[in-house]
Amino acid sequence: MLYISPPFGNYFTYKDAVPIMGTFTAYPRKGLIYHTLRSLRPVSGGWRNQIGFRNKGIRNVTIKPDRIHSICGLNDDEWEHLLYLVPKGTKLELNLSCPNVSEITIPHDTLKEFLQKFPDLMVKVRYDISDYDAADLKLYGVNHIHCSNTIPTPRGGISGSQLRVMNMAAIKRLSELSFNSLIAGGGIYSDKDVYQYRDMGATDFSISTAHISCPWNIPSIYRSVYE
Repeated sequence: MLYISPPFGNYFTYKDAVPIMGTFTAYPRKGLIYHTLRSLRPVSGGWRNQIGFRNKGIRNVTIKPDRIHSICGLNDDEWEHLLYLVPKGTKLELNLSCPNVSEITIPHDTLKEFLQKFPDLMVKVRYDISDYDAADLKLYGVNHIHCSNTIPTPRGGISGSQLRVMNMAAIKRLSELSFNSLIAGGGIYSDKDVYQYRDMGATDFSISTAHISCPWNIPSIYRSVYE
């Protein structure tokens, strides 16, 4: 399966690739356009940004049955609020991969409640997730893992080929836990990147900045995923 990661999943579709919309918080966080224009910059092999979770808030989102919706709680109370706000049956991804937070912050009990309400939910993690935390997610019943978000730096998160290098080892580690699906995302700019991730154990794939770096490669990326 091919997914289109946020923020590009808010705007782009391609054949039967599945867009992921978001990432949404419980409450609006203003400044999306400003922070995009201020911080989105090309770097060697990719992009850097300080957009963060700027969004209109999940209350203001029209839930679409053919798309996945990515959400993130910035504290325990917000996770609880999101659990209440998101309607049952929503295709959901929990974004636990904020580059500015080095550990998983969702309370275990709340994660269990999410899994009861959304048994097929995806969980997005950082490339440096510990083996302990990854095994915990598997133990609690998470079956679909998405790896990963950007590389944290003082000037913003870096995506692209630098992230792909970091992700390779993470995908290989996570594959040993035998999740039902292991989605590799980060620096997929060609079909060769798909093959490399697949060799590390990825079952599915996601693209994002390919839409601005090399949109002409998306057809071949798509074919390599579904061949």
